[in-house]
Amino acid sequence: MIKSIIIRIAIVFILILIVLVGRGLYYYRGFYSPPLIEMPTYEQIVIPEAASTEFTDVYEEGEGIILIDLAHDNAFDIEELNVLTLRLISRGLTIEFFGVEDDLERELLGKEELEEELPVEEEPLDEEEEELPVEEEPLDDEEELPVPGAFIIVCPQSEFSKDERETIGEFVNNGGKLLLIADPTRRGEMNSLSLDFGLIFEPDYLYNMTEHDANYRNIFVSDFKEKPISKNLEKIVLYTVGSISSADDGIAFGDENTFSSLIETRQRLSPIALAQESKVLAIYDLTFITEPHNGILDNNQLISNRADWLASPTEEEVAE
Repeated sequence: MIKSIIIRIAIVFILILIVLVGRGLYYYRGFYSPPLIEMPTYEQIVIPEAASTEFTDVYEEGEGIILIDLAHDNAFDIEELNVLTLRLISRGLTIEFFGVEDDLERELLGKEELEEELPVEEEPLDEEEEELPVEEEPLDDEEELPVPGAFIIVCPQSEFSKDERETIGEFVNNGGKLLLIADPTRRGEMNSLSLDFGLIFEPDYLYNMTEHDANYRNIFVSDFKEKPISKNLEKIVLYTVGSISSADDGIAFGDENTFSSLIETRQRLSPIALAQESKVLAIYDLTFITEPHNGILDNNQLISNRADWLASPTEEEVAE
């Protein structure tokens, strides 16, 4: 009895297997062999990049002090300014740093209040002794100290106080140069100072989907106003750069395909601007100063122009 049941079950399984094999042979005759597909090689994928250019720095030697701000939680490393500081040093300038413990009025304006001397009790004179007149030299309330010719502020993350803004304003009014460098990738408080000079670092970035340096946020700039800072410039590359709003609309502009991520009402967007009779220079990109980006197109020329601008006397000093 059990043997016959096992035989019947085996026969059922054999019939099912025959049906499955028959369907397979009927619908899927043979095995599928996919055609060979030629895979692309990485050598065929080329991303156009701006070429590096040879550059020789031509300059005149001078003298003076350049002060760099480190007192406002600045979001940069000293090494990122190596290219610029080397250009300044080669022009005979001395680099000094302004720290939290330093006094801004003393460092920028060269003013240091003299400590008042405490009165000294005089011993009474004998009747026979006569008091001889003593000529006293007039004392100045303030002592003049060496002052820098320019003040560089890079990516400050803490606000400038009212007293600091007034001191920097007086420094510029006296003929000092002020260089403001910000970067859209490092949000900060530059506007707490730049507004005093009619400059607004917008919270945007510029982009170009048509022509760029390997990334739509790495824009080319080839339209310049004739200024010393734009001397011998044909085309530069700026990397994740923002726009600066100013009364004179800036001095460098992208082409008609360059747009702002935030501003849609203006076409001439500028990442570089001058203010206060060309004594204040604002640039909204830090990356192009650093290696190896400084070697692309005319970026090195722009850095040298900026070093010349920092080292040169103002028009007021030339007139004197």
